[in-house]
Amino acid sequence: MALDLAGGAGAAASTPYEVAGGSGRRSRAWRVGSWGPNAAITYALDELRRKSRDLSRKNAFAGAAVDKLVDNIIGTGIVPRSIAARSVVGLSEEQAKRVKREDAEFRAALQSLFLAWTDEADSVGAHDFYGLQAIAVTGMVEGGESFTRLRTRLLSDGLTVPLQLQVLEGDHCDHMKTDATNRIRQGIQFSAIGGRTGYYLRREHPGDAFMSTGGIDEALVPAGDVCHLYRARRPGQDRGEPWLARALRTLYDLDQYFDAELVRKKNAARLVAFIKRSLDAGEEGDPGSGPMGSDPADDGVAVIEMEPGTVQVLADGEDVEMCEPTDVGANFEPFVREAKRSVAAAVGLLYEVLSGDYSQMDDRTLRAALNDFRRSVERWQHHLVVYQFCRPIWRRWIDLALLSGALKLPAGMTRQQAYAVEWVPQAWSYIHPVQDVEGKMKEVQAGFSTRTRVVARAGYDVEQVDAENAADNSRADELKLSYTSDGRKAEKAPATAASAQPDDPPQPGTPQTT
Repeated sequence: MALDLAGGAGAAASTPYEVAGGSGRRSRAWRVGSWGPNAAITYALDELRRKSRDLSRKNAFAGAAVDKLVDNIIGTGIVPRSIAARSVVGLSEEQAKRVKREDAEFRAALQSLFLAWTDEADSVGAHDFYGLQAIAVTGMVEGGESFTRLRTRLLSDGLTVPLQLQVLEGDHCDHMKTDATNRIRQGIQFSAIGGRTGYYLRREHPGDAFMSTGGIDEALVPAGDVCHLYRARRPGQDRGEPWLARALRTLYDLDQYFDAELVRKKNAARLVAFIKRSLDAGEEGDPGSGPMGSDPADDGVAVIEMEPGTVQVLADGEDVEMCEPTDVGANFEPFVREAKRSVAAAVGLLYEVLSGDYSQMDDRTLRAALNDFRRSVERWQHHLVVYQFCRPIWRRWIDLALLSGALKLPAGMTRQQAYAVEWVPQAWSYIHPVQDVEGKMKEVQAGFSTRTRVVARAGYDVEQVDAENAADNSRADELKLSYTSDGRKAEKAPATAASAQPDDPPQPGTPQTT
């Protein structure tokens, strides 16, 4: 006798999850395989890449989705801000000041050197370092992943730092290459404890084999010389899938629907009316002739061009039946909007960002939606681009800058201290400039944040901003100029402070002048 989970006797036991259990009437046809994180993608990656790239080339929304993701993740670039510094614990005040001054000079020299190198970063000379960031992310979004080779150059090559980068699509690493004996899985070689030790990379793209003179043979490249940029959706996943994967079917069907609707509209606009002719009573099968029957085609049917303002006289036995094609009515726009929402959700975008349609959003709703979207973008920036792409490149660049003599560490600074860096993405645009700036000012005044963090969130270096402010103030003093941006003078204080009585206590958060 079966015992019901609810306590009743004699009833058939139900599964913990009715839909997923497969025992229900609606779930009997739902049968899926137990694919591992790597087996699932091994057999589908080639097809996913081909279809994703095909739609990106031909479909406006697929191309826009890729562009919008790259625009928001990279924009003008994720810029390094060195925070290299030595410890001043245990030093005298004078020694601490000297160390801080030398560290600041080292950071300034490092930043200047890196800026000069960014124009030389591309091994083919087509982009700067930040353009390579955009290309690498484009390859990841469109094809699932990208590989960047760190190519060490000779000193005789005359580069600022002897390092250049070569961005490759994921096809350069054969995901079908597997050898359990040598611990090779999906074109990646692993150590005995599971760490990546190398990548088997093809010299040429397999899709460009007909253009290559040297073939597409592959070589094992040490893992330390490769940045593998991809998004793992499952623990243990070694290769990445295109970000359009979940939207491919919708994009393909929507593109066909648009094409069919365009053809239908085109034909409906061109087709005006049908002319009916009655047979001549005297000659059966011989169509009548008249003003609208002149110049018949080879099959005896005449085509008439209608022009605006035409008044046509019909011949005897002719009748006109106007063409009234069926229209989709008011259902077209809601259907297309929901299809776009489905595509946007599949790729991780907002519908408004993908479509450019903000007609159904007010300011409050837009702010909430953008905050949620920006949180996703910041996750991709930090966990993917910064960690998988920027971090290894920065460390290799520091090493080669020191080895080549282009950069010299201050006495007592370690290599690990020189590696210290913050990567600053392009700042988000203000939604309400006045309110946003006032909010940041109040955060700093209340001690909830610092100028350094606020300036960094805006995409700038606080030391550079301070230096520019000092230079502006010095130049203004020399020219005997006064600007409201100079907060050093009492007359520039906020109106609330100026209107207070001398004996009144200062208001909280009001800047004080001395």
